Amino acid sequence: MTGSVTFTPSETDYVDAIRANFLLAMRRRRTLRPIVIIALVFAAIGAGLGLIDHSSPAWTAVYALGGLAYGAVLFALIYLISYLMLPRRAGRLFRQQRSIQQSFEYRWSDAGLEWSSVQGNGRFPWNDLHGWHETKPAMLIYMNDTLFQFLPQRVFTPEAADDLRATLERAGLPIY
Repeated sequence: MTGSVTFTPSETDYVDAIRANFLLAMRRRRTLRPIVIIALVFAAIGAGLGLIDHSSPAWTAVYALGGLAYGAVLFALIYLISYLMLPRRAGRLFRQQRSIQQSFEYRWSDAGLEWSSVQGNGRFPWNDLHGWHETKPAMLIYMNDTLFQFLPQRVFTPEAADDLRATLERAGLPIY
């Protein structure tokens, strides 16, 4: 079935989509792997300090756990600050890019996803897309790991949202 939605993205729509993408990225293995590795390096540094200090094995383990906790807290703070600053940065980017402040029409069918605006138009066959994810604020359709189109949930009728989901599933586009 062919479906469509027409909308003009608001700054709130854009910020919500960027925030949803950020939260999804934080749960991906490729994001978590470096965090675990760095935390283990901090644990090794803590254990090394315990060994250099000629501490008992129990205290060496305490040093290692302290290093692990330090690494975990450090990364948690970095990501928390990034998350808290995200609305300000995303809002500024939205205001700078006039081309995304226009009215868009998105159409989908078994052939792919099409969009048009006063700036231009485009078509993505489903097999050229990387994946999709439905969040509370928006439907995110990914071209690659970081680049995505967003369709705010507020613009969908229940039937249109169901149709897009069914089309994405029929096309075999993975949930990202």
